[in-house]
Amino acid sequence: MTQHAEDLDTSWAVHWTRPQRGEWRADRHGRVVGEVKRDGEAYVATRGSRTLGTYPSLGAALDAVDHRPLSTVQPDRFWTLVLTTINVGIIAAIGLVATALLR
Repeated sequence: MTQHAEDLDTSWAVHWTRPQRGEWRADRHGRVVGEVKRDGEAYVATRGSRTLGTYPSLGAALDAVDHRPLSTVQPDRFWTLVLTTINVGIIAAIGLVATALLR
């Protein structure tokens, strides 16, 4: 699959810098959003103050930091949320009716 430059949303782009040997820093619009540090043979990824994990390759660690935050609900997730909410509501209503009838 080929992704063209015009398909990329540059407002979400993460820019990587390398302040020191064995360190990579991700920033978005000048704000640091994450870091990757080499720790022996592994790479430790952090996003904000949270450690995401230790990864065997640099690429995996960079991908862990670079993932897009869920700022808008994607359509398939939206419908999953709506249907789950409806189902939970129906089950709760059935439980309330059953409780009222059995008393």
